[in-house]
Amino acid sequence: MNVGLLLFLGLALGGLGCLVGGVLVLAGPGYALLSAGAALLLAAGFIRRGLVAEARP
Repeated sequence: MNVGLLLFLGLALGGLGCLVGGVLVLAGPGYALLSAGAALLLAAGFIRRGLVAEARP
């Protein structure tokens, strides 16, 4: 598989996991998990945009 695709999938799954964990905790570390999850999903979005632009002729 492509390295960019694996990086995208890892960041997206990590971000989703952090968001779910942050919602379940919702105490002091829960807010840190929520912000980390949002940051990971934003990073995955940038990588996805690059992968889509790379695939176009």
